[in-house]
Amino acid sequence: MGDVLFAFDVNAKPETIRRALTSTEGIASFWTDDANVPAKVGKTLTLRFPDAPAAFDLVLTESEDDVISWRTESFPPQWVGTDIRWQISGGDNASTVTFRHGTFSDETEQGQVAYVWGQVMVQLKRYAETGVAEPVFVNSQNDSGA
Repeated sequence: MGDVLFAFDVNAKPETIRRALTSTEGIASFWTDDANVPAKVGKTLTLRFPDAPAAFDLVLTESEDDVISWRTESFPPQWVGTDIRWQISGGDNASTVTFRHGTFSDETEQGQVAYVWGQVMVQLKRYAETGVAEPVFVNSQNDSGA
């Protein structure tokens, strides 16, 4: 049916955004604090979220200077076969991130996913601009008080 699309400007170098999207430390700093992010194309990112019954698994399908792409393999079921693509352009301390997650067969799912991705985009921008880690999802087993 459709894709989830975002485009936004970030006051950071493209390399800063790329590192955030291609490293365990980066993903853990803006999306979920329980992440394992491989560097090699063909390997699987493993992301865990509070209350999710299983880890999300995304295969890294492309990793270039300006494009990072993932494909969902088995969880969550409504994401299986969808592609996530980040495109980064710009230079110096001014970048543009273009994001696409698609293709969803269910409009309700598409809307729910868009809401969460919006939160992730805000935190990615904040992290790239300030270096302060504030992931959208914090897993209780990773809390220092647990």
